[in-house]
Formats: sequence, structure tokens, C-alpha cells
Amino acid sequence: MSKLLPIRFQQILRKNLSDTQTRLLLILMVPVLFIILTVGFSSYYTSKEILQQEINEPQSQILQMNMHYIDEYLEESDKIAVKLALDNNIFRFITNPTTFSYPNIKEIYDKLTTITQNASYVQSIYIYNTNKDSFVAIPQGYSSSSATFNDAGWTDVIKELQDQSMVVKYRDLPDGARYKGSNITLFRKISVKGEVGGVVAINLNESELFAKLKSSTDPNSNSMQYILDPNNTILYKTSNHNFDAETINFINREVSQGNLTNISYNDKILLANQTESKFTGWKYVSVVSQESILAKSKTIRDVVFVVSLLALIIGAIAIFFIHSIELKPIRRLKKLFEVESDQPYQRDLLHLEHIIDDLVTDHAQLESLIRKMKQEAKSKFIYDIYIGKVMAASELKEKWQTYFSDWKKDSLQLLMVSIDHYPAWKENVTSSYRSVVKAGMVNILTEVLESHYAVEAVDIGKEKLIIVLQHKEGKIHLENHLKIALTNIESILGYSVSVGMHDGKVPVQEIKTALNVAEQALQYRLFDGYSTLNHVFETETEEDKAHIAEMGRLIKAISMEEPVQSIENVTRFFEILAKRTISPDLSFYFIEQIRKEIFTRNKAMASSDFVTLEDIRTMHVEDIAKVFKGRISEKIENIQKLHHSKRYIKCRKMVQYMSMHLSEPIGIPEIAESVGISVSLASQWFKEEMNDTIYGYFTRLKMERAQELLTRTNMKIADIALEVGYQHENSFIRKFREYKEMTPGKYRRLNAMVDDNEL
Repeated sequence: MSKLLPIRFQQILRKNLSDTQTRLLLILMVPVLFIILTVGFSSYYTSKEILQQEINEPQSQILQMNMHYIDEYLEESDKIAVKLALDNNIFRFITNPTTFSYPNIKEIYDKLTTITQNASYVQSIYIYNTNKDSFVAIPQGYSSSSATFNDAGWTDVIKELQDQSMVVKYRDLPDGARYKGSNITLFRKISVKGEVGGVVAINLNESELFAKLKSSTDPNSNSMQYILDPNNTILYKTSNHNFDAETINFINREVSQGNLTNISYNDKILLANQTESKFTGWKYVSVVSQESILAKSKTIRDVVFVVSLLALIIGAIAIFFIHSIELKPIRRLKKLFEVESDQPYQRDLLHLEHIIDDLVTDHAQLESLIRKMKQEAKSKFIYDIYIGKVMAASELKEKWQTYFSDWKKDSLQLLMVSIDHYPAWKENVTSSYRSVVKAGMVNILTEVLESHYAVEAVDIGKEKLIIVLQHKEGKIHLENHLKIALTNIESILGYSVSVGMHDGKVPVQEIKTALNVAEQALQYRLFDGYSTLNHVFETETEEDKAHIAEMGRLIKAISMEEPVQSIENVTRFFEILAKRTISPDLSFYFIEQIRKEIFTRNKAMASSDFVTLEDIRTMHVEDIAKVFKGRISEKIENIQKLHHSKRYIKCRKMVQYMSMHLSEPIGIPEIAESVGISVSLASQWFKEEMNDTIYGYFTRLKMERAQELLTRTNMKIADIALEVGYQHENSFIRKFREYKEMTPGKYRRLNAMVDDNEL
């Protein structure tokens, strides 16, 4: 029986292959199977090569962004340390022969408190006197020696500061100092006669400092980032799911030797990137497993293989089915009529065609995605230049060659394009449609210019975009083409845009400067109006100086408390401004002062009426004047309505009573009694009509009176405190600091300086 089975199988195979239709089906199936396997495996290996090449640049950019982010925090911290090292109070603390001076220590402690409260990345600050071995720290306070200071183990850093001014390093904290200190500390020496007289230690908030270094939340993620100090010690690493300590140590050794690609470890291939900070010497390393990058490509390969195998099985079943069922009637007819058919029997192979089409489509989509990523990286490169993140000439040239390999490195022209009257544009265009409208603006500009220029448009948010141009062969007039584009935008899209131009052609390394000039030129839209091409020019005469002085006086006289006079002052101000006698920068400075008075200080203003300085920069001087005068007119109408209100009259009488009794220790009951109503009713009416509490308004009147006495008299601060109803000088100083964010003495000095400058 076992010997007969192979013979029987051979007979069945010979019988099936002897049929023409079966052989044709087999011949068609084999090439299709080969095509499917070729497309599948070529897609996999092509994807693998492309992804390995393209993933390197985004990884490097991410590391660069993270490094710049951390360096910015460290540079800001170093600036704080420099200011502290040069501070007079701290210098007295370091050099004062006496061991302890309470006023001096308090001034230092207050200054450190202010810095830590205003800088989220600063956790605590230590000032160390090396000669007296004493500390002033926030939050610990003053310590007379390192023996009583719970975080003094770092003082040996003085040896390193002998040769350099600043050190950033990782340090271990004692258990009692973990809530006050930080593992990452910036040390800067305080020099006294060429020697290290003291140290400023700024403990950094690690969660803020390393906020951008985050690992994927995907449990299957095979990637991580970490930071090495100059001694190749790991300072920080992101949490991960697949990299254990042994793997990290191995990668660290490989990266230290300069090996960044195709690192083999435990049957895995790892891809690494490294960049080094010039500021700290830290090395930033990112590692990603090649398997996680190519997971989807492997899935495509496996699916293709399974489909091919299924196709082969289905083909074999089809051959058997054709012979046993579908071709059986044909064979019988041939025997019955003895007719030989010249037409081969064909089956529908569209199902295989669909499979191939799907695979080719997937491959095309992958290539499209890669092209899109490269375009986004190109736009980000121009944006990084604009915001100053790409500064080094070598880095700029290298990235330019990567993204603009078909462009020249010189003869570039830069434009800054901005939507006119952005507040009106936002009101007329819904948020969901704005990106589409801006895309239409880019398309019109590109279509007009690209016949003679290589064009790259970069959207930098809100109303602006950057246009980078490089002319092709032949002479053309750029301004003529831009005027055509601006006309088309206004006629097709229904809104206007203006352009700031940099005159001349620049090389790659001067792109940042050219962008600044183009942005400065765009500000002349304030005078020239909408849908204009703007250039930078300078004009200043003696008459201009007189206008500046007059505008300054008009601004000081503008107050929402006196809206009738203010609207006349605003009208006169914009009449002078329309003469175009001062620069846009100074114009916008003056306009901002008026805007703050009209909008920011008016708490009753509706949020929908709010206008920002960024919005104003997109408007013509006439439209700005309309907005400001319209707001003041609303105030006048409100005042006219309020003057007829019984509650408003009562509230004004309460204000008069408060103004007449500033120096007396009166309270809300006395104020309410002065107008003959209850305390609760007085509080309710005053809040509704004056948009402030009685206590808050009374305090504001006292502070305004105190400001007047500080600037116009030589009265002592203690006497001024009594004059405005404070029995204790400290209470008055504390309240004045809350109101003006500075002490009365500092306010008097600053205003004295302003008066001197005006004189």
C-alpha cells in the first residue's frame, strides 16, 4: 500500500498537468506570486533604509531642541547668579568684617525670596561666605557656619571655581535637605580682590529643567533619552519599558567611543544620536530600537508572505476544483462531439490584482508621508532661524545643505507677509476656516512668484508668514510681481495683506538679520496703510523731537476717569502720529501706553472688546484711533447713564466721604452711615456700580494720595503713613508694596529719576 501511494499521486499530478487550462492557470499564478513577494520584500527593505536615514535628522533635531531648552534655563539661572554676585548687599555680606548684620541679611533674604517666587526653574538659592564659613539661603535663612547648615557638603566646589567662573554639576543631597536643595546646582564664584570670596549656589527645579525630556507612554516603546556630564556620568534619563540598567551602560560605552548607529546588543540593533552643549559640556543622547521603527514594515512583509502563501494554496485548490467540477462538463462535451476548443478557459485574476494594488498604494503612502515630514522639517528650520534657535554658522550651513540642496547659498531675498487688520479678519473668518484661508494666501503668492523664483513659504503663526526667495535666470522686478499677488489676494480671498521687504540679496548666514529688517519694515504699515510693500527708512528732525514731547504730555493726560478730555487728547495724539514724524517702534510704544490706560486698567471692560498690542501692529493709524476713541465714547455713555442712577449717586458720595477722611481710621460701617444705608446694601451697590469693593477702593485712594506725597513732598515715610490712615509704618510699606510692587522709598527714587531725565 505504501509503495502504491506515490504512484497514485504521480498519476493524479500527471492527469492534472496534462490539461491546457490547468497549465495556463499555473503559469499565471507563479508570476503573480513572484510579483507579490518582490513588492512585499522590496517595500520592507526600502522602508527600512529610508526610515533609518530619515529618523536620524528628527532625532537630532529633538535632541537639539531639548538641549537649547535646558541651556536657556541654565543661562537664565547664570544671569541670576551673575546679578547676585554683583549685588551690593551680597558684596557687603562677603566683605563686612562684622559677623552678622540683620538689615543686610534681611535685604539679601528678601531678594532671594523674590527671585525664587518669580523663577519657576529656581528651587532655592544659597550665598556662601568662604572666609566666615556662613550662609544666607532661601528657605533656610542665615547660618553662621557650615556645621549648622544642613546642606553644606558642596563647599569643596571652591577648588573647581579657582579656574573657572561657573560650574553646573550633579550632587547628592543629605536626607534633611532634599526638600530645600536640588541634585542639579549652578555654582558661580564671587570674586573679591581676585580671590574666591564667596559662592552663589542656585539649586534648579529638576522637574522644570527636564520637562521636555519625556519618554513614550506606550508600553511597547523601545526608546529613551538621557544626559551625560563631562565625566560620562548619567545625570538624567527618561523612564522606559525595555531598557534595563545593563543596556544603558552598554550604550553609554558605545556612545563614548563614537559609535552612534547599528549598535548590536542582545540580538537587537539600536540607533543612537548625540549632541553636546557648548554651555555646560553635557552630552544629550537618544536611543531607539530598530525593531520599534520597522515594526509596521515587518507587519507588511509578514502580511505579504502570508498572502502569497494563501494565494499558492488557493491556486492549488483552484486547479483541483477546475478539474473535478468546473471542467468536467467541458471534457464530457469534447468526448461527445469530439470538438477541440481553440479558446483557453480563463479564470478571473482580479483578486490578485487588488492585492498588488493595495501593496503599491501602501508603499506610495509611505513615500508621501516621508516627503511631508521633510517639508515640515524644512519649515521648522526657517522658523528656528527666525526665533534665534539656529545661531551657529556651521550648523546653519549644514542644515541649509540638507533641506535646500538645490538652492544656492547666497542671493536670497526675505519677505515678511502679514494679514492687515487682524482683529477684523479674526471676526470675519471662523477659527476652523482660518488655516484654509491662509493656505489660499500662500498658494496665490507662490503661483505668482515661482515662475521667476524658487519659493519657500513658512507659516509662523497668527497673521504672519515668511517668504524665502531665490531668483532664477533673467531680470525681473520683484515689487511688480508682489503687487500683482497682493491684488489677487484681496480680490479672490476678500482681505488684504502687507509685505515687509529686506532690500538686497543676502547669503545664508545673514538670514536672521534680513528677517529682522523685513519685520521692522512691515511696521511702516502703520503709516502707509493696507496692501502695501514696506521698506525701512529713517527720518528725524528737531520738529520730530517737539512732537515726541507733546505726545508724551498728551499720554500722561489721558485717563478713563476723565473721558471727555481724554478723547480730545487721543484725537490730537493721532493727528500728530499721522504726520509720520517718528519711527514705528516709538509710535507703538506710545500707542501701548494709551492702550493700557483705556483697556488694561479698565476692569469693567468686556473681554470681547480687548485689543492686544500684537493686534494693533496689524492696523493702520486711522483704525487704531477709531478703536481707542470708540472705547472712550462707550465710557462716556456709561458715565452719562450712571449719573442718573440713584445707586451711582450714593456711591459717589461714599467716594467723596472716603476722600475727605483718608487720614482717619474709618471703616465700612462709617462709610455706609455717611449715605444713610446699611453696610450690606452699601457693599452690594458699590461693587455693582464701581466694580470694586469699598475697602479696595478706599485703599486705592490712600495709595494714590501716598504716591502724590512721595513725589511732590519731602515728608518722611512714617508721616505719609499717618497722613493716609496707617498708624504703623510697616503696615503702610507692606500695603504699598502690594499695590505698586515696590517699596515707597524705591518708588520715590524712581520718580525722582524720571523727573530728572525729563528736565
